Amino acid sequence: MSKIILCSAKVAETPFTFLNTKVEIYTYEELCFYIYNNTMLISKSALSEKLFNWIRDELGMEELADKLMGMLNKTTYAQDLLIEILSEGDYYTLEEIKNYAEAWQKYRKLDKLQRAKLKADGYLAYRRYIKAATFYDDILDEIDEDRDPVFVGNIYHNRGVAASNNMDLEDAKSYFMKAYELNENLDSLKSYLYIVALTSDTVTLKSEIRNQGLPDDFLEEIMHEIGESKDDVREMTIFAMLQRAAYNKMNKDMTDYDKRMDIILSEIKDDFREQAI
Repeated sequence: MSKIILCSAKVAETPFTFLNTKVEIYTYEELCFYIYNNTMLISKSALSEKLFNWIRDELGMEELADKLMGMLNKTTYAQDLLIEILSEGDYYTLEEIKNYAEAWQKYRKLDKLQRAKLKADGYLAYRRYIKAATFYDDILDEIDEDRDPVFVGNIYHNRGVAASNNMDLEDAKSYFMKAYELNENLDSLKSYLYIVALTSDTVTLKSEIRNQGLPDDFLEEIMHEIGESKDDVREMTIFAMLQRAAYNKMNKDMTDYDKRMDIILSEIKDDFREQAI
């Protein structure tokens, strides 16, 4: 459940920006919320004098800044610094902070690839598709044959999401099919078929549905799902917009199809410029 951010502390004139996600923070409460929900994306290197000076100068929290400066070279883990920040105010309760600390301990006990997947998933959620794709590729390069096929399949699925959001549609199609072969998750198969619908004709799509052993009315089912989905394209991910474009194409609504594809290409250019920074 999301938390309503009621800002009682000073609002910064200049925000602090977490460079890896491009998220801007203006208040202590926003900082706490970001920390609590993005543990896997915050390394100790991100907890620098720059952040602590911002806490001092922009938020007027001199005592907290001094504590953090004193701890910087004395603690091994980012967790200690993050908990110190969370504990300074009353945005989170003691019980919530305890739960956060326990979640941190569980995170640290995960193996390297599990931690890397969580980090990649975090970048994917923030629409940092290029960075997410790099993490997923690194994981797939290191993974061994004995790994849980569902875990590996889910990595391929999310790699497909990253690829589709970067308009690498042929790669996305391959990733989604590989994901379905491993995790047997219908969402992966549907994602594969969305890309087929976008890049091929109706005959090819129907043939692919039959090849997967699915009933003929499965096409109507997934088209209905897309038709019922949110239509505010500016609030959608590029992958969701592609699904809508596939829906328009399958219904021979080429005016809306062209309009959506123009929006997608514009979004791709903007996202690429932002992610390249």
